Amino acid sequence: MTVHRIPSAETRSVRHRVLWPHRPDVASCTIDLDDAPDALHFGAFSPAGEIVGVASLFHQRSDRFPEALPTDAPVRRLRAMGVLPEWRRQRVGEALIEAACEAARSQGAAFLWCDAREVALRFYEAQGFRFLSSTYEIPLIGPHRMMARPL
Repeated sequence: MTVHRIPSAETRSVRHRVLWPHRPDVASCTIDLDDAPDALHFGAFSPAGEIVGVASLFHQRSDRFPEALPTDAPVRRLRAMGVLPEWRRQRVGEALIEAACEAARSQGAAFLWCDAREVALRFYEAQGFRFLSSTYEIPLIGPHRMMARPL
Protein backbone atom coordinates (compact mmCIF):
# COMPACT_ATOMS: atom_id res chain seq x y z
CA MET A 1 0.00 0.00 0.00
CA THR A 2 1.27 3.46 -0.91
CA VAL A 3 0.06 6.99 -0.17
CA HIS A 4 0.62 9.96 -2.41
CA ARG A 5 -0.95 13.28 -3.34
CA ILE A 6 -3.89 13.20 -5.72
CA PRO A 7 -6.22 15.75 -7.37
CA SER A 8 -9.38 16.48 -5.38
CA ALA A 9 -11.56 14.79 -8.00
CA GLU A 10 -9.90 11.44 -7.22
CA THR A 11 -11.15 11.58 -3.62
CA ARG A 12 -14.81 11.63 -4.56
CA SER A 13 -15.52 7.94 -5.14
CA VAL A 14 -14.26 6.97 -1.67
CA ARG A 15 -15.94 10.00 -0.08
CA HIS A 16 -19.25 8.93 -1.62
CA ARG A 17 -18.98 5.28 -0.67
CA VAL A 18 -17.63 5.75 2.87
CA LEU A 19 -18.53 9.23 4.12
CA TRP A 20 -21.47 10.63 2.20
CA PRO A 21 -23.61 7.86 0.68
CA HIS A 22 -26.64 10.11 1.28
CA ARG A 23 -25.43 12.47 -1.46
CA PRO A 24 -26.97 11.92 -4.91
CA ASP A 25 -23.79 10.89 -6.74
CA VAL A 26 -19.98 10.82 -6.74
CA ALA A 27 -19.75 14.23 -8.43
CA SER A 28 -21.56 15.84 -5.48
CA CYS A 29 -18.90 14.73 -2.98
CA THR A 30 -16.95 17.97 -2.98
CA ILE A 31 -15.89 20.37 -0.24
CA ASP A 32 -15.92 24.15 -0.63
CA LEU A 33 -12.13 24.26 -0.08
CA ASP A 34 -11.18 21.36 -2.38
CA ASP A 35 -9.59 23.65 -4.94
CA ALA A 36 -8.05 26.18 -2.54
CA PRO A 37 -4.42 26.91 -3.48
CA ASP A 38 -3.05 25.34 -0.29
CA ALA A 39 -5.41 22.32 -0.19
CA LEU A 40 -3.74 18.92 -0.32
CA HIS A 41 -5.43 15.61 -1.05
CA PHE A 42 -4.01 12.15 -0.40
CA GLY A 43 -4.92 8.76 -1.75
CA ALA A 44 -3.93 5.37 -0.38
CA PHE A 45 -3.51 2.75 -3.07
CA SER A 46 -3.58 -1.04 -2.97
CA PRO A 47 -0.71 -3.00 -4.56
CA ALA A 48 -3.00 -3.40 -7.59
CA GLY A 49 -3.33 0.39 -7.89
CA GLU A 50 -6.91 0.66 -6.57
CA ILE A 51 -7.68 3.73 -4.44
CA VAL A 52 -8.67 2.39 -1.00
CA GLY A 53 -8.55 5.48 1.21
CA VAL A 54 -8.49 9.27 1.02
CA ALA A 55 -7.88 12.31 3.19
CA SER A 56 -7.76 16.05 2.59
CA LEU A 57 -5.73 18.74 4.34
CA PHE A 58 -6.79 22.39 4.56
CA HIS A 59 -5.38 25.60 6.03
CA GLN A 60 -8.42 26.23 8.22
CA ARG A 61 -9.18 27.04 11.86
CA SER A 62 -12.27 25.78 13.63
CA ASP A 63 -15.29 28.07 13.37
CA ARG A 64 -17.22 25.76 15.71
CA PHE A 65 -14.66 25.88 18.55
CA PRO A 66 -12.29 28.76 17.78
CA GLU A 67 -11.01 28.78 21.37
CA ALA A 68 -10.01 25.10 21.29
CA LEU A 69 -6.49 25.72 19.93
CA PRO A 70 -4.09 28.57 20.72
CA THR A 71 -4.91 31.51 18.46
CA ASP A 72 -1.26 32.02 17.57
CA ALA A 73 -0.70 28.36 16.66
CA PRO A 74 -0.63 27.60 12.93
CA VAL A 75 -3.06 24.75 12.26
CA ARG A 76 -4.19 22.52 9.44
CA ARG A 77 -7.50 20.68 9.24
CA LEU A 78 -7.79 17.02 8.31
CA ARG A 79 -11.10 16.51 6.57
CA ALA A 80 -13.04 13.91 4.59
CA MET A 81 -10.83 11.00 5.56
CA GLY A 82 -12.22 7.60 4.72
CA VAL A 83 -11.03 4.05 4.09
CA LEU A 84 -13.00 1.43 2.19
CA PRO A 85 -14.49 -1.09 4.63
CA GLU A 86 -12.59 -4.04 3.18
CA TRP A 87 -9.28 -2.20 3.76
CA ARG A 88 -9.84 -1.15 7.37
CA ARG A 89 -7.48 -2.50 10.06
CA GLN A 90 -4.71 -2.79 7.47
CA ARG A 91 -2.89 0.43 8.45
CA VAL A 92 -4.38 2.46 5.58
CA GLY A 93 -5.78 5.09 7.95
CA GLU A 94 -2.51 5.31 9.84
CA ALA A 95 -0.61 5.88 6.58
CA LEU A 96 -3.02 8.64 5.54
CA ILE A 97 -2.65 10.34 8.95
CA GLU A 98 1.14 10.20 8.72
CA ALA A 99 1.12 11.68 5.21
CA ALA A 100 -1.16 14.49 6.40
CA CYS A 101 0.98 15.15 9.49
CA GLU A 102 4.16 15.26 7.42
CA ALA A 103 2.58 17.71 4.96
CA ALA A 104 1.16 19.88 7.75
CA ARG A 105 4.55 20.01 9.48
CA SER A 106 6.22 20.99 6.20
CA GLN A 107 3.69 23.84 5.92
CA GLY A 108 4.70 25.04 9.40
CA ALA A 109 1.63 23.83 11.30
CA ALA A 110 1.81 23.16 15.03
CA PHE A 111 -1.46 21.19 15.20
CA LEU A 112 -3.57 18.99 12.97
CA TRP A 113 -7.26 19.02 13.92
CA CYS A 114 -10.41 17.32 12.70
CA ASP A 115 -14.10 16.80 13.30
CA ALA A 116 -13.94 13.11 14.21
CA ARG A 117 -16.96 10.90 13.73
CA GLU A 118 -18.00 9.15 16.92
CA VAL A 119 -17.39 5.74 15.30
CA ALA A 120 -13.73 6.68 14.66
CA LEU A 121 -12.81 8.28 18.01
CA ARG A 122 -10.68 5.35 19.21
CA PHE A 123 -8.81 5.30 15.91
CA TYR A 124 -7.91 8.99 16.21
CA GLU A 125 -6.91 8.59 19.86
CA ALA A 126 -4.55 5.78 18.85
CA GLN A 127 -2.98 8.18 16.31
CA GLY A 128 -2.18 10.77 18.99
CA PHE A 129 -5.25 12.99 18.67
CA ARG A 130 -6.85 14.37 21.84
CA PHE A 131 -10.40 15.57 22.48
CA LEU A 132 -11.03 19.32 22.35
CA SER A 133 -14.83 19.32 22.60
CA SER A 134 -17.83 17.42 23.79
CA THR A 135 -20.10 15.64 21.28
CA TYR A 136 -21.95 17.68 18.66
CA GLU A 137 -24.15 16.68 15.76
CA ILE A 138 -23.35 17.33 12.10
CA PRO A 139 -26.65 17.16 10.18
CA LEU A 140 -27.11 14.10 7.95
CA ILE A 141 -23.79 12.65 9.14
CA GLY A 142 -24.02 12.13 12.89
CA PRO A 143 -22.21 12.75 16.18
CA HIS A 144 -18.66 14.14 16.17
CA ARG A 145 -16.02 15.54 18.51
CA MET A 146 -13.29 17.99 17.68
CA MET A 147 -9.84 16.43 18.09
CA ALA A 148 -6.29 17.64 17.52
CA ARG A 149 -2.79 16.24 17.38
CA PRO A 150 0.29 18.30 18.12
CA LEU A 151 2.89 18.14 15.38
